[in-house]
Amino acid sequence: MPTKKIAISSFWPFDASATARLQATAPGYQLLDLSKHPSDAQLSECEILFGNANMETIHKMTSLKWVHLQTAGVDWYVDPKTGVPENVMLTNSSGAYGISIAEHMLTVTLMLLRHAAGYVAQQQQHMWKNIGSAKNLYSCNVTVVGMGDIGGRYAELCHAMGASISGVVRTPRISTPEYVKNLFTTSQLEAAIQNADIVALAMPGTNETQGLFSRHILSKMKKGAIIINVGRGSAIDHDALADLLQNGHLGGAALDVTTPEPLPTESPLWDMPNVIITPHVSYGGRDTTFELIFEKFLQYFADYQQGRPFERVVDRKAGY
Repeated sequence: MPTKKIAISSFWPFDASATARLQATAPGYQLLDLSKHPSDAQLSECEILFGNANMETIHKMTSLKWVHLQTAGVDWYVDPKTGVPENVMLTNSSGAYGISIAEHMLTVTLMLLRHAAGYVAQQQQHMWKNIGSAKNLYSCNVTVVGMGDIGGRYAELCHAMGASISGVVRTPRISTPEYVKNLFTTSQLEAAIQNADIVALAMPGTNETQGLFSRHILSKMKKGAIIINVGRGSAIDHDALADLLQNGHLGGAALDVTTPEPLPTESPLWDMPNVIITPHVSYGGRDTTFELIFEKFLQYFADYQQGRPFERVVDRKAGY
């Protein structure tokens, strides 16, 4: 009789400690490390996948019952034709990234407000020169588009530093967090951004968010405002963004995500002193983020063994 298997495909090293913890929780399962290129026969015995594998590999897992993604984003896994089969339960790691990504967002926000990139460039040239007046986050109007775990934590951090927060959500909410002054829906996007000094995007990649920040919407932003994107690059018209930065309408941008990725070397965004580009790394590292992901998986695995419903499964139609 084939041995039940849990396939492991981890962004971070799945070390001896993690292996021991999972093995103790799942004594009836064999762990299969996908980085060691197992055979098709071994893949066919996988009942559970922890992590993100390519779809060709997933489709070879003919015994698969459940996939728990290490990512919060599910874009490539919910395609009705090529994604994870409908009869396979799909969960993600939403809720594990807020701490790390919100800290990244706060970092680049302060860097842009205080011309940090320009001073680093000057330091490399041994130049002592005042670039110009810095801005304080205190009293800024910050609009956060996407008020889930990531956007919500960033909003809390900015509020704690004295900023006034507006949030943008997909559908109306019954209650508003105490740190949010105004709450809008995406249909009210223009009103939500028009007075914002900072607009931060923390949205999943869906049909609804693709191209949401078009040239028209970007042009409605306040003159001198900065924009931050940690969701999906597809949400922003990059050509329009470059134009509005070059003509001075926008004051700066911080992009951890682009379309495509990597950002093409010929993009003018690379050479703009008021743009910070990071290569989709805001999610952090092995310390906090992975531990939160792994704890969530272990919690879900206990539910799986007991036949209990998961706390949350991916809404394939909504795309998150």
